[in-house]
Amino acid sequence: MKALLKELFTRSKPRWPKPRYDETIQPHFLFIITPPNSGSTTIAKLLNSSPRTMILKENGEGQWLVPGLCEQDRWNPDKAVNYESVKAVWLSTFQQKKRIEPYIDVVIEKSPPNLIRLKELSSQFVDCSFVANNRNPYANCASILYRRHDPENISSTQRKLVLEQLAQDWLTRSYKLRELIIENNIPLLTYENFCHNPSSMLEVLKLPDGIADTINFKANIKVKDYEDQPISNQNERQISKLTDEDLACVSHKLKSDTELIGFFGYEVMN
Repeated sequence: MKALLKELFTRSKPRWPKPRYDETIQPHFLFIITPPNSGSTTIAKLLNSSPRTMILKENGEGQWLVPGLCEQDRWNPDKAVNYESVKAVWLSTFQQKKRIEPYIDVVIEKSPPNLIRLKELSSQFVDCSFVANNRNPYANCASILYRRHDPENISSTQRKLVLEQLAQDWLTRSYKLRELIIENNIPLLTYENFCHNPSSMLEVLKLPDGIADTINFKANIKVKDYEDQPISNQNERQISKLTDEDLACVSHKLKSDTELIGFFGYEVMN
């Protein structure tokens, strides 16, 4: 029912709205380039603990403000995107917030499909910086399996097929992430390194002067439907949900490119 109401609400809005905005009033956009379910919400919300930063939506994903951008084909690299609409919506949202809180000058944006259209999207704005993020593939697969696929109520064959597809998705998106990192000299901040030492991300971020001093690295963070809590690495908890058969299934897919796995500092489990 909730999904139906959301769909009906989305249909009632124009696919590519174009609200008014002032071209001369633009923030610094920090794009977190990340696959889904890789811990980027935690990173974005910690950065948003600064009174000088904002996120466009509660989950940090501005794609959900533009109906045409967040459609089911949002991962299609050939999707026709009205970038003027995206620019208008995002800048209008920022400028409305800035009128109330004039000290805000950074927007943190982490919609995962930005990964496949980063050049076109970021070129709409005058001041941007980037950081790449990734997460252990086993934890990533486990997170998506249990959040989206009701694994306790599907057959073992279906479960295997889902995990194979999730592992392939991780590989496909990580290929693209590595390509962006290398071609554009984008710094890499993995979920694991972030959780180990949240303030270490300041070594790779390029933010306007003074922003770093206003981030509360001890803040409790609310992610998805979990309670507010300090930052902690959830990989072990997520991976423990996978059976030996699940792990073998994911490993079989990952073995197709151990070099890519190693690029991000991960290993294929035996």
